[in-house]
Amino acid sequence: MDRKEALQFLASTPHVVPEGEAYAAHFFEPSDGTGVARLFYAVYGDGYPIDTYYIPERLAEENRRGTIRSTVARTVSGEVVAHAALYRSSPPNPRLYEYGVGLTLPSYRSTMAFFRATQLLMRLVGKDGIDGIFGEAVCNHTITQKLTQHAKGLETAVEPALMPAEAYETEWSGLGRVGCLVYFRVDVDQRKPLFLPRPYRDQLRFIMEGFTLDREIVEADSGIPAGEAAVEVGRFDFAGVARCTVTAPGADLPGRLRALEQRLRADNYALIQCFVDLGQPWAGGVVEQLRGQGYALGGLLPIWFGTDGLLLQKHLVDPNFAGMKIHSDRGRALVELIRNEWLRSQA
Repeated sequence: MDRKEALQFLASTPHVVPEGEAYAAHFFEPSDGTGVARLFYAVYGDGYPIDTYYIPERLAEENRRGTIRSTVARTVSGEVVAHAALYRSSPPNPRLYEYGVGLTLPSYRSTMAFFRATQLLMRLVGKDGIDGIFGEAVCNHTITQKLTQHAKGLETAVEPALMPAEAYETEWSGLGRVGCLVYFRVDVDQRKPLFLPRPYRDQLRFIMEGFTLDREIVEADSGIPAGEAAVEVGRFDFAGVARCTVTAPGADLPGRLRALEQRLRADNYALIQCFVDLGQPWAGGVVEQLRGQGYALGGLLPIWFGTDGLLLQKHLVDPNFAGMKIHSDRGRALVELIRNEWLRSQA
């Protein structure tokens, strides 16, 4: 079954879930696949960008392989009314999973269904090859931030104007772009070097407060070695976001980024993000190059590469810091830190 066939099936078989049934949280089973697909269709219609959650056998296979680890809230009659997952996404480190894909059937949103599914999911962290997790909590409300904090996540980065609102729920369409706070939780770690770029020494020390990361702090080299840069670029057209991972430094990096930016502006993109490996001595030089191209600090990404990562980003639209709703004092301090860095990049 492909996406088109799955959506045709869902559209041709309307399904009403009884309200008020008792439910319990369970790890995903293949028999839950159709219920998960119906849940996504009920919340997003045909607009969710990832095919897997509409196609029962594909979701079952991803859970079998361990690339996705889903939990559901299932009623006594077998209906799926909430879903949450840990899954491999952008990080090069296969032992760092993203926490997300969380949603609840509207008629069960006043219950604890999603909370129970998330509570069960968190039992996997630190086991079964999952050393740590991260999540992007939306900032047009604070509910997801509270849940992520309850899951022992700590704010380490800010992504203003990350996604169109309708990418999260259809009822948010027309609300512009939504920013996110990025939370990390690391349960399995070992001592490793962190090459600290001089311009962000104080900011990164602030972000690391409260973490129990064991790091050998070394000042990063601000020079750029000879050779061409290596950059992996991922384009997300539905979001208007490009993500660039710098895997090797080079003097040609600024020119390549300028050419990329020109293409992305022509395609009405909103944001370019760059990921730099702080486990590499050359991180400082790459940061200087990015700052010279108008990129601003986004935050710290623990164990992103196995070693820690640094997020820098360039907005091609208004980041709308003022529209972000932040739950915690730490989150507000981090947003202010990132806003000040963005203002510097605009000077």
